[in-house]
Parts: sequence; structure tokens; C-alpha cells
Amino acid sequence: MSMTGGEIVAEYLIAEGVPYVCGIPGHGDMALFDAFKDRADRISVIAPRHEQAATHIADAHFRAGGGPLATMTSIGPGSVNQAVGLATAFSDSIPLIAFTGGPQTYMLGRGVLQELEHGASDNTFPDAMRPLVKRAWNVQRTDLLADVLPRAFNSALTGRPGPVHIELPMDVQAQAVETALPDPRSRRAATNRVRPDADAIDRAAEVLLAAERPVILAGGGCLHAEAAAELRAVAERLDAAVVATMMGKGAFPEDHPLAAEHTGSNGTLCGNHMTREADVILAVGTRFAEQTCSSYAPGQSFTPGTTIVHLDIDPREIGKNYPTEVGAVCDARSGLADLLDALVDRGGATPAVREAYRAEIAEQKRRWHEAIRGRWTDALSMSRVLHEVREVSPRETIAIASAGHPQIQAFQEFLCYEPRTWISPGGYSTMGFTLPAAIGAKLAQPDRPVVGFAGDGDLQQTIQELALAAELGLPIVIACLNNTGWLSIRDFQRGMFGEERAFSVEFRARRGDRLMPVDFVAIAKAFNCEAERVTQAGEVGPAMSRAYASGGPYLVEFDLSRKPVDTENINAGHWDLPRPAYLG
Repeated sequence: MSMTGGEIVAEYLIAEGVPYVCGIPGHGDMALFDAFKDRADRISVIAPRHEQAATHIADAHFRAGGGPLATMTSIGPGSVNQAVGLATAFSDSIPLIAFTGGPQTYMLGRGVLQELEHGASDNTFPDAMRPLVKRAWNVQRTDLLADVLPRAFNSALTGRPGPVHIELPMDVQAQAVETALPDPRSRRAATNRVRPDADAIDRAAEVLLAAERPVILAGGGCLHAEAAAELRAVAERLDAAVVATMMGKGAFPEDHPLAAEHTGSNGTLCGNHMTREADVILAVGTRFAEQTCSSYAPGQSFTPGTTIVHLDIDPREIGKNYPTEVGAVCDARSGLADLLDALVDRGGATPAVREAYRAEIAEQKRRWHEAIRGRWTDALSMSRVLHEVREVSPRETIAIASAGHPQIQAFQEFLCYEPRTWISPGGYSTMGFTLPAAIGAKLAQPDRPVVGFAGDGDLQQTIQELALAAELGLPIVIACLNNTGWLSIRDFQRGMFGEERAFSVEFRARRGDRLMPVDFVAIAKAFNCEAERVTQAGEVGPAMSRAYASGGPYLVEFDLSRKPVDTENINAGHWDLPRPAYLG
């Protein structure tokens, strides 16, 4: 069969079951885009207003359980605009396929429009993208695509997942070749299951059965491997506290009596207490990142000498940041299933029962939530919004939050009960993620409510995607947490430097030194979305109920108090933020 490079890409994505491609057409990807026009009944093209949003849509679509998507961008700036999104996906191990237009093979190095010119033999743009992706290809001949495409999906989806990049020169997109389209099923293993070493699992079971204060640290790998049932079974067999990382939130129901919330810099008092006092920690699908570990400060979140059992699909993560008593390379589901069998073999038919331990977890959580509510004033605070939104949101609601107070406080305070109902850029903590991610999540899960908690700074970075949400008619809800500035950084500055040294963190006019709040309701309506403003705590629930029932994109702007007593959250862990030497 004779097909152009663009047609090969389109047909292969259809064969892989990819439902959407996200991107913006330009002169550098016209032949690629045109191949999708006659295939609109089998694969849809979604055109955001900025390429960063394309990657965030694809990213969140996978996180919400919808499978991997592809992006298409033109040569030069259109493709560079993807960098933030690709770095976000790479940091959090999210697979997507990024196709970028490139200079014609016969014009490489001559300085064509939007080429980064360094010489005819250079691979300049793919080299620039390489640190942001798991694997990259520069396809210089159309006939190579049939080989590259299956390898790209294999790399993205197997082992530790991640984004991949394929550079498509303009002539490669346009030229036709005789080729047979490969069958994805014949080019990839049927499963990404990796079973652990049996001896390691036996040793892990012995260590865990001897523990008196076991804690399970559940990371994003538990979600990737669909291991929620196995995680719960192991926790209940051991009667172990379960603490979730930023990426693992939702893998274990947060209303379960063994749920001990979160540890680390942005964790909770309960989570940090339980990990700090643990004698054995079973870490599953986590890389012990800085935020999870309170910057590795001894005694903050983890105590030196605590015995660690680590199950992870990436062997480079085992023993990287903490010494490990037992390490096993495996996916979370296979590792936990084998561990459960080993625990049953050695522990008999009756699970452990630690009534005092469960009571301690409950008491720690009670103190934490009492401390949160004890800080509330009569003003509308982010904390109150989060709690009142949770009260009117169905259990299966997907919650999204980007960097800053919305991410930290939603992680701490907005409880999640099911897998893939929490989406946040954990490792890269990217701003501008919330709105496009809400679009991607809703495309993946059209029957679930989706709410994005976006600070005003975060929302302004990708606010143009309200137009896309309106075009698609997606019933997403954006909870705009408006406090007129980068107030999470203001509060950090106040804590580190003193109240008088908060600097460049409020949105103020240079003339007259007055606050310059943005009217997000007006902007949303200008983008053909419904919107309303909330100024009082009692109005939160009714406004959100109207938003959920609206049937289309709906923005609720919460006019938040800016007073530090209402904005500063509880720092339950430690974050290593060095002070300038001149402050002493």
C-alpha cells in the first residue's frame, strides 16, 4: 500500500487505538495534519490555543485512565512550546507521543524558516528535546516510520513509562512509499507486568511480618500498575498504615481506617508522624523524591535506620536515596500480589490486628483536621473552599491542581477515594497545568465530574484554553482560587525573610500601588463559558452544584482573603530553601 508519512502516522495511531491527537497546524506539519482530515471518523484532532496545553491535555488524559495520546506541532517555536509539558510528563512518568515538524532533509542546516541552524550534520532540535523525553527519533526517511512508530509506543508504555519524541521532516511527512502498516499487537509484549525475584519477596515478607509499626508508602507506580486492590489487600493483611505520595494519592481510599494521608514537605501531621515512627516502610512504586522526604532531613519524615523494603519497576530507584534492606524490581501490582501470597504463607489465614495502631492513626488524623479547621476565620479561605467543594462533589470526582497553595492544600485537604481521581504535576510542579489537564481528564472520563483548582497565577498561564473547552462543550468546572498574586511564594518569603521582605509576588499597579485583580468571570464569559463569582463561604456549595449541573464549561471565581492568617497553610514537613548569606 502506498502512503505518505503523514498517512502512516495517522493509520498507525488509529491501529493503536489513540482517540485524539492534540496540536496546532503550521507550515512545518501541514502534510501531517492533512492526513487526519479524511480519517476524522476514526481519530479526532483537538486544536488547543497553545502547544503547552496540547501536552498537558495528553498527559492528563492518560492519568485519568484514558490511554496515551499524541501531539502534533510545527517546526520551531510551536514545538519548543511543548517543552514544559514534556518535562512535566517525563518527571511523572506519563506516556505520550510528541510529533514535531522539522526542516526538509535536503535543506537541513541551510537556515530554513524556524530552524535552529548549527550545521548540516547537526540534530539540533531533537537534541534539545532529548532531556525532556524517555526516547527520541529523528526520522530521515519515510520508509523508516513503520519501524519507528511501534518502537516509540513500546518505549513510552513499557518499563517506567514516559513521553517520547519523533521529529518528522516536512518532506518525510509528504513523501509516499509502499509499506505495510505494522500490527501493534505483534510488536509489543502483551503486558507490562514484571514479576519480582522470589527470594527477595520471601525476605520482604519476613521483614514485614516482624514489624510492629509497618507503613506502606504508595507512589504513582501503584496507579500505573492498577494495583489499588493489591495495595489494599497487603495493607489489611499487615494492618499497616498507608501513606500516599503526591503521585500516589487516590491509590488507597482516604476514608479507610488505615489511610494515614501524606508525608514529606507538603504532607500532613499524621503522615509525617506515621513514617517518622515506623520501624519498617514498604515503599511501592515511588522514587523517594525530595518533597516526599522533607529534603532528606533526618528525623523530619523518615528516621535514620528505619528498615526499608522497596518495590519499583526502575532498578535505578532502589537504594538511590535511602539504603534498602530488601529491593525488588517489579511492577507494583505483580510485586504486591506476590508479597500478599508470601505473607499469607507465613502468617496464616488470619490478618494482623493492631487496634492500638489504628486508634493512633485515627487520633493523628483527628488532630490534623482539627488544626486545619481551627485556623478558619469568617473570611473565604482556600481551605474552606476545598472542604466545601468536597462536600458537594460525588465520590468519583476527578480533582486537578497545579503548583502553589492549590496543589499543596488540595493534596493535604481534598480527600480522594478512588484511583485516578487526583491529577497533579507532582515532580515538575508545573503552573498552567490545571485548565488543559481538566480538558484531558474529561475527554478520558466523560461520565465523571471534573474540577480543576486553579490559582489566579496558574490560570492566567493557559487561560486561553477556555475557548477550547467551550468549543468542545466539555462540562468541566474550574474553581478559580483568586487571591491576586503568587501568594504561596509570598508566604514562603514572609516565613524565611520576615514580613517586610515579601517581594514581587502581588499583582499591583506600578502607578498608585493598587492591587490589580483580574475579572475571571468576565474573561470566562468572553470565551463563551458560564461563570459566577463567590465571595462568602456559605455560597461555595450552591455555586459548585450549579456548576456541576450546567452541562458545559463553568468557571467559579472564588474571591479569597489575602490575609496571611487565611492563606498560610500548615507546614507539616521540612523543605530545604537556603537563606541568602547576607541575612545571617
